[in-house]
Amino acid sequence: QFTVTAFDRFGNEIPGLTSKLSTEEASGQIDANGVFTAGNNAGLYAGAVKAVVTQGPATKTASVDVTITPGPLTEVRLKPETVELNIGESHEFTATAVDIFGNALPNARLTWRIDQSIGTISASGLVTAGNIAGFYENGVTAAILSVEATASITVNPDAPSDVSIPAVLVAAGEPVTLKALVVDQHGNPAETTDIIWSVDDPKAGSITAPNVLTAGELARTYPGAIQAIVRPGGLTASVAVTIVPGPLDQVLVAPDVIEIGIGMNQRYVAAGVDRFGNRISGLDITWSLNQDIGTIDAYGLFSAGNGPVGQVNAIKAMAIQNSLVRSGEAALTIEPDNVAFISDRNDGQLDVYVMNMDGSNVRRVTTGAAPVVFSWSPDGRRIVSDFDFFDRRYIVSTNSDGVWDVLLTESGVDSDPDWSPSGDRVAYASSVNGSGEIYVMDVDGGHPVRVTNHSAEDQNPAWAPDGESLLFASDRDGDLEIYRLWIVSGAITRLTNRPGPDSHPRWSPDGSEILFISGQDGDSEIYLMNSDGTDVRKLTSNRVEDTSPSWSPDGRRIIFASGDTHKDWEIYTMSRVGDQIDRLTDNNNLDLAPRWAPRKRGVEVNQTSVVIPQTGSRSPLDAQDAVDFASAAMVQIAAGHRIASGFIIDPDGLILTNNHVTRDSDVVIVNLRNGSSHSGTVLGRDLLRNLAIIRIDASDLPWLELADVGQADVGTELLALGYTTAPNDIALVSGVVSDLKIDAGRNIRWLQIDVPLGWDYGGGPALNLYGKVAGVVDAKTVSGSIEGAGLVISANTVNVYLERLKAGEVIAN
Repeated sequence: QFTVTAFDRFGNEIPGLTSKLSTEEASGQIDANGVFTAGNNAGLYAGAVKAVVTQGPATKTASVDVTITPGPLTEVRLKPETVELNIGESHEFTATAVDIFGNALPNARLTWRIDQSIGTISASGLVTAGNIAGFYENGVTAAILSVEATASITVNPDAPSDVSIPAVLVAAGEPVTLKALVVDQHGNPAETTDIIWSVDDPKAGSITAPNVLTAGELARTYPGAIQAIVRPGGLTASVAVTIVPGPLDQVLVAPDVIEIGIGMNQRYVAAGVDRFGNRISGLDITWSLNQDIGTIDAYGLFSAGNGPVGQVNAIKAMAIQNSLVRSGEAALTIEPDNVAFISDRNDGQLDVYVMNMDGSNVRRVTTGAAPVVFSWSPDGRRIVSDFDFFDRRYIVSTNSDGVWDVLLTESGVDSDPDWSPSGDRVAYASSVNGSGEIYVMDVDGGHPVRVTNHSAEDQNPAWAPDGESLLFASDRDGDLEIYRLWIVSGAITRLTNRPGPDSHPRWSPDGSEILFISGQDGDSEIYLMNSDGTDVRKLTSNRVEDTSPSWSPDGRRIIFASGDTHKDWEIYTMSRVGDQIDRLTDNNNLDLAPRWAPRKRGVEVNQTSVVIPQTGSRSPLDAQDAVDFASAAMVQIAAGHRIASGFIIDPDGLILTNNHVTRDSDVVIVNLRNGSSHSGTVLGRDLLRNLAIIRIDASDLPWLELADVGQADVGTELLALGYTTAPNDIALVSGVVSDLKIDAGRNIRWLQIDVPLGWDYGGGPALNLYGKVAGVVDAKTVSGSIEGAGLVISANTVNVYLERLKAGEVIAN
């Protein structure tokens, strides 16, 4: 409120004069009553309000200065609003506190805050960027009381200094977008112009579009397979590619074909694979039967029914993956009960035959062997027999179908083999030391041990059901009598003491009684006695010879041969007390020495038993490249006078070879390709499949990977490697797979190649052209149906038993 007062020259107030007030527009407004309203802009306005008084012709004026102060704090203003800095660069911000009209408040005490990731800020607003690049919205703040303002900062990265590639995980045959992480020296993502991608391992896949890898077909991890080059700068990085199986394509079952006996069990396994044959883990398998021939549980354990069944695709395994449903089948035969015997029904040659228990379906097992004695393996899958070769007698084992012969003895004076109940040993008679004695050996012919020592003739060994003792016949006390020998102690007890010869003893399955033949009446008759030699009972009484008695597996019946020079020899069965006689054969030939066949048991399987067929279009290696790669892992093994090949399967010194080389040695000499020689310990043996694992004290060794037999189909080229007698001289032969065979007696899948493989190759690898081991060369097993060809134990077979061998087990069944 302004008022105007007029005075004369003496200072006297002059009332009643008219006055007029005015202002400069910038300072504000004043009304007729003298009320002044300040403007919006703070400051000092000189002479801002002016008064004019008029008295007659006289006019006088007066003015007053007006100071307008800022209003209350309303806002903080921060400049600039955005800033772009390089790492370590500085910039100073300005901040002003203002009222509602934008007038700065003097003496306002502003405070500064900053996102610590940006860097630092001083009390005057000077920002220095740190080493963390990025855009920081509202990263800087200026504030007074509760009023504040913000600004945004961009911190640019330094030039690229490093590049890395995130892990690549992709399904087989599928595309995946590749990414590279390019950073500066502080780890900030850095800008690049271009990234060039390449694949160092073609098995991992190929670059099919910018930044796109199409994966290869084989599921596995490929270290360092992908490489990236950054431009500009030339920074490089590589990363492993992990290829995982694609969608479920088929289900495969093992064993894919098998023969078992009535009431026997077989464990089945199944694997689901993608379209390239990669195994898919984690699948739930549902088992079922296509026919009512037994039962199968949720874990794939099949139990055969009570009757024989011809080969049928009875086993079914089904797997579900998301919406995909696939199934696979396996063929199965349930065999009728069988009996084996010796006959001359073909060309007058004595050989082993097998027939059904009703005398039908007679099959020849051996050819021209002239056996005298044979014995079944406990699992019913193989037969051990003596055979004649140029008037020398040897012991050989063969499958129940007559193939896959393995020579067990070499002295030429061996006979009367009998397989132990545990399946791991064979007892036999031999005159290798002059007189006939009883020996026990491993089922591969190794570690023969003489268990009798007498100048008399010891013969006809027969194992007790518990495997702790043997029966045998001997004339050590004059007449041929029956004796019992305890294996561990060597103690011998005489069980018979009768006129005339007693021989060919056979234990009852429960071990309580013993069958034998006796000639005390002038011809051979069958007798039965208790296991301690008491209560002797005569079971047959004929005017012909009754010989070779043997028990049925359940101990209820006895099978035997009967005949003489005037009567054809035929096979009969009778009850355990000598009645209920049934004739099984009726012909004009000699049918001798019958033995009831144990019902065939199932075979061991695991996931590696599943054969996955070769699919896709993986490119093989050049043959020379495969050989060069594999030769570094080859070893030469010396065990006494035996020299064989082997190869490293683990960089820490595990070596795979043939068992026949090491069967009588626990320590061998191993020569490596680098010229070093090591003492090797025989860690595990597989006596039936002729495999052995040796360990040497070494590490970081070159090694070979076992493949799947499905990668070696008929027509596939294989490369067999073996050492010659010179430590550094490796023999090489190339052959084509001419057949894939199943050895049902020993649970072996064989690869037969069209070139013979001599002893130099025994225990060595047979490589496929992907550089993997398709199998182990076996120079010992023979088959009458194979001539001019080589045999390879498939990698699938090796893998079934490999973990047991690594654990130090001696596998005999």
